[in-house]
Amino acid sequence: MKYDTVLVHLFIGLCLTTGAVLSDLKDTWLQGKVCNLRPETTYLLGSNFRENLSQSFLHTTQSPPLCNNTDSLLISYDPEFSSLFASNASLLLIYEDPQARPIADEMGIWVWDHHQVWTASSSVNGTSYVSILDLSSGTVGRLVSSNGIDVLNPNGGGYHDGKVFVAGDGNATVSPCIYAIDPTTLAVEIVVDSYFGLRLNGPNDLTWAARGNKSWLFFTDDPLSSVYNGGEAPSLPDATWRLDPVERTLLPVIDRTDVLVPNGIRANKDGTKLYVTDTPSDPLVYGTGMHQASSGQIQFVGTASSAIYVFDLDEEGFPSNKRLFGIPERGIADGLHLDDVGRVWSAEADGIVVRNPSGKVLGMVSSLAVLQGELALLASPTLQNFALAGDLLVILAYDKIWGIKLSRAIVSKMT
Repeated sequence: MKYDTVLVHLFIGLCLTTGAVLSDLKDTWLQGKVCNLRPETTYLLGSNFRENLSQSFLHTTQSPPLCNNTDSLLISYDPEFSSLFASNASLLLIYEDPQARPIADEMGIWVWDHHQVWTASSSVNGTSYVSILDLSSGTVGRLVSSNGIDVLNPNGGGYHDGKVFVAGDGNATVSPCIYAIDPTTLAVEIVVDSYFGLRLNGPNDLTWAARGNKSWLFFTDDPLSSVYNGGEAPSLPDATWRLDPVERTLLPVIDRTDVLVPNGIRANKDGTKLYVTDTPSDPLVYGTGMHQASSGQIQFVGTASSAIYVFDLDEEGFPSNKRLFGIPERGIADGLHLDDVGRVWSAEADGIVVRNPSGKVLGMVSSLAVLQGELALLASPTLQNFALAGDLLVILAYDKIWGIKLSRAIVSKMT
């Protein structure tokens, strides 16, 4: 899901710029200590509290306050969350664009054998692009196709079998599609661009799931190409699709009665679970309920209608047994990644939230600490995506890329 940040950033041409080498990174600021909260605070505050629909859970008013320092980087509800991070975990600046271009908004693809993280920029004036962060050198450069097929308006993606797969929104003249890119040669090919002659609405994110010697590409398709990139009005129902490269078959496998506007998607490591986020609300407001304010304007109120669902995957790669897995406190659940033991990491308005396999919220990396008051002109300032890169959490924050060291490598390959 993209937000157009033209009000905040000025899009200037792309150049290759050197940032800090990861091994030489120094703390930009140390966020004191972890804010440890009792798990009960997520559902029991007593009668003397006041919620704030438009701000973080940490701004909930009560005495004593939830956190004495709302700039705390890590908010922990369970010791398991704290154990994921290095004992001296702090926010490390990996890269800052010298021209304040919003290069790092979506995607977060860890290409582990190239020591890279691929990102998608914000949509500015209807255009976004792919950038490649080299974790060894701290440099960021724009993807330039070696065979003339451009990746147009990228969003989500994944890495599988030596290729980077990217969901592209297209525009009025180029159909939305799924791209496959060789990270060595940078040759681009299109693997899906239609369904029986109908254009896709706008592929948002994708994941590969594997069972034994079988593997399938799942991707979500929503109507946002027409919203952000001048694409055509949707001709297909929003759906989650499955491509079988062996049978050479594209099938819709989750329809809008189960997930209305599918967005983020990930499979677990053993290919038995498929997680999909639903983002049916307008992405620029909190929630879908509305009332008439005294000023005569319509105001949107209520908790966000976004949700994370989990499906079982059978041995033939078909999802079933839908279950509600989690609901964001506010905003939408966008970027989605899983670690090797099945914890689900999601980018939400409050920050990067970590849930265990049963759905319990273990803690979050607070967006208040990462954004530090930036992007105030946006209706919903938020972190939309990130990458789990071995023992490093890479946070995409528009014109900056941050890192937080983990206590150990929690992923062996991208999930």
